[in-house]
Amino acid sequence: CLLAALAAGAGVLRAVVNLGERRRAFVSAVTHELRTPLTTFRLYSEMLADGMIADEPKRQEYFQKLRDESLRLSHLVENVLAYSRLSGPRRGPARQRIALGELVHRGCDALADLAARAGMELAVEPAADAAAMVVEADVAAVEQILVNLVDNACKYAHSAEDKSIRIAISREGRWAVIRVCDAGPGVPPDQRRRLFRDFSRSAADAAGNSPGVGLGLAISRRLARQMGGDLRLEKTT
Repeated sequence: CLLAALAAGAGVLRAVVNLGERRRAFVSAVTHELRTPLTTFRLYSEMLADGMIADEPKRQEYFQKLRDESLRLSHLVENVLAYSRLSGPRRGPARQRIALGELVHRGCDALADLAARAGMELAVEPAADAAAMVVEADVAAVEQILVNLVDNACKYAHSAEDKSIRIAISREGRWAVIRVCDAGPGVPPDQRRRLFRDFSRSAADAAGNSPGVGLGLAISRRLARQMGGDLRLEKTT
């Protein structure tokens, strides 16, 4: 009994320590990600409010930057809220029956706008035998997954010669498959194992590369699995 009690105590202690580490990682990552857009908001809004920017094209550039940063903050908030929901008590997804083609096209305008702001072009490639395939899915969850995947493509493939982001729809047996493809450099082999882990990017990583807290792919995989599907990385040569 004593050994069992010690083992149980050690398990509880380990869980508490892990929870504390996850909370610290969460606070650190989100705080770092908020710092840049909030600083931009403060500086640009002060300059515009004080009339320091008289040149109209420059003013429009500043307004566009503020708009982009507000969208970035909205995307971050949506991911944080989704992470909070997925970390809490489990609830079944709000599924509905919908044609696969319609499911993908519902969010295409927003996705195309997201790609355009990064200087990229979105293309949807529906297969004839798949577009009419009826699936049961949480429409909002699928839209969030696609936003996260397209946003990642915008971050990491924007410097590629090929500026296209392709969403390909296909049917593989009884499965409906949605692929998001880009011409970016890909994921290094040593990072593939932790690609879908929470906070897979540290604050130092985010500071040196594209912005992000390392939640998008982790949330997207959880949402996909909650619907009975999956999210995977396909390695290409």
